[in-house]
Amino acid sequence: MSLLLVGFITYFCIIGIIAFASYYKNKAKIRSQYSEVILGNRSINYVLTALSAHASDMSDWLFMAFPAALYAGGMINAWIAVGLVGGMFTAWHCIAPQLRKATEKYNCFTLSTYFEKRFDDTSGIIRLVSAILSIIFFAVYIAAGLKGFGFIAESVFDIPYAVGLIVALICAVLYIILGGYRALAWIDCFQALFLLVVIFYVPYHALMHIGGYAAIINAAAAKNISLSFLPNTWIGMINTLLMAISWAVGYFGTPHILTKFMGINDVREMAKAKYIGTAWQISVLTAAGMVGLIGIAYFPVMLANKELIFIEIVKNLFNPLTMGFILSAIAGATLSVITAQILVLVSVITEDLYHATLRKHATQKELVWAYRFGILLIAILSFCVSLNKTSSIQQLVHYAWMGFGCSFGPLVMLSLHATYINKYGAYASIISGGIIAITWHALGVPFFATHYALEIPAVIPGFFLSIASAYALSWLTKK
Repeated sequence: MSLLLVGFITYFCIIGIIAFASYYKNKAKIRSQYSEVILGNRSINYVLTALSAHASDMSDWLFMAFPAALYAGGMINAWIAVGLVGGMFTAWHCIAPQLRKATEKYNCFTLSTYFEKRFDDTSGIIRLVSAILSIIFFAVYIAAGLKGFGFIAESVFDIPYAVGLIVALICAVLYIILGGYRALAWIDCFQALFLLVVIFYVPYHALMHIGGYAAIINAAAAKNISLSFLPNTWIGMINTLLMAISWAVGYFGTPHILTKFMGINDVREMAKAKYIGTAWQISVLTAAGMVGLIGIAYFPVMLANKELIFIEIVKNLFNPLTMGFILSAIAGATLSVITAQILVLVSVITEDLYHATLRKHATQKELVWAYRFGILLIAILSFCVSLNKTSSIQQLVHYAWMGFGCSFGPLVMLSLHATYINKYGAYASIISGGIIAITWHALGVPFFATHYALEIPAVIPGFFLSIASAYALSWLTKK
């Protein structure tokens, strides 16, 4: 057995031990209590909550798509990180405490159920529409994570892409079935700490290898790649700010991150979780961005697949055993996000479709079995979507991110901070935001964007149209 494979197997054995330990400690609850499987009975401490929320956010995107953006486009793409940090900090501050209280008050486990109870909707429209949109955008998001795993299998182990997808899904399904929410929180905590070490270790050694920052500056000048953080035109500045805002707003409606807020044991500890999580996020984004900049000097010729920059640097710099451990960090980060997303999506299917529509009087044990069947169904669907290799990880993540930001973000904010919105406004908010998210690129570039070279992400018009629709319909239908 190669040392590379030893590193990989060792890492995932550790993850497996954590999952099994959590299962045996809580197996009675896991087998019979739906709330334990979905939210860990809202008993997760603030450290686990912070690291789990951020680990389930930073997938293979952190190692592959973000470094690729700086590697190909220069420092201007660091504004993506600015938007992400600002958006997540705002979500911790303006959404997390209120959402934790509200979902406990209404005894909700999903955003769909929360919206339905918050706006007193007995028609089932909110639940159905939000469930459909969740399935659409999560299918794309999960596919993005699986692609990263498939690329690792191809480029490192010379294993067929489809086999890599299957391995990732098997691992994710086992983690979820064995431990549920609580096991995933502990796995996320381990992976967040391991990832933090790896993401600094690689750029440090790579920077020493190329001879320091001067090599980056010289290589960027030779390749005509800008290392300026600020654009040199006012249109460029507007586009940069719109890009940052679009990434920030996504946090307001992303279910697999918002769900982490719901599981904390004490809402008074939310501020501590906010600062721990934000510090971790800033650290890993900074290190990942450095990988992209180092790649400008490290590779004389631009890589054909720019999203493999981290993997190629690791393959060139480290021995097989070390490489196995480092690359397992990417696989681990990917699995953290995939499992978090599958967990939320299967909750939607179980709670919002099966329980609410087919079996309103289902027992807790029956819901647990429906939940497990839903996991297998989602795994098959996600596998089929991820077989298409034409779209990049960045494109898939951005599409899903914009989708959640448009569809759910405005209504989450309005539900927590506005008293004027009624159920008809809620319908309009979700539907209008979802339509913009799905169709924006198909509609073509607006006239003013064509003439002034503006790059307008879907979430910008979608977010504001969603809010405007909510207020307009609420006013028109007020009693």
